[in-house]
Amino acid sequence: MKKLFLAAGIAVASLAMVVPAHAATQTIDANLSGALSMTTSPTATISSWSLASSGANTTSGGSVVMNANQPYTVGVTADKTRMTEYASGAYVSSSPKTLTSPMTITAVRSAGTAVSAGVGAAAIVGTSTLLATGTGLGTDTYDITLAQPTAITDQALSTGSYHIVLTYTASSTL
Repeated sequence: MKKLFLAAGIAVASLAMVVPAHAATQTIDANLSGALSMTTSPTATISSWSLASSGANTTSGGSVVMNANQPYTVGVTADKTRMTEYASGAYVSSSPKTLTSPMTITAVRSAGTAVSAGVGAAAIVGTSTLLATGTGLGTDTYDITLAQPTAITDQALSTGSYHIVLTYTASSTL
């Protein structure tokens, strides 16, 4: 019987000394690429804007839709500081007429899924360029309004039109 207890004791002792299974860790680091895209509508010419001889003139400039997973700004610049006489597909080169007041482009957020809504602003051609800021993390849609004040001292054109080209730019603020 002593042998049996001794054998049982040795068996229990050997079980107590069993080495645990080997453990290993795995560390994972990942980078998420920034995404920033902008869609404008309309994407082409606004050709049917009839300006009053004096006063405030406004028209829809369409919309700007931002999709981003990072903070952003939207800016707008123009090729001229004032709407300028344009004929036969080019700016008039000799003594072109210009409107007295600069155009104002205003963005108002109208829809979106961004966690924190973007904020629209008013950019004045030749003075300021900031049109909108956002935190990203979704979509922001901004309705664009173009405002072109005119004065009775602005000259009517017999041919051609007053013209300006706006360029919208989205930039990351990271």
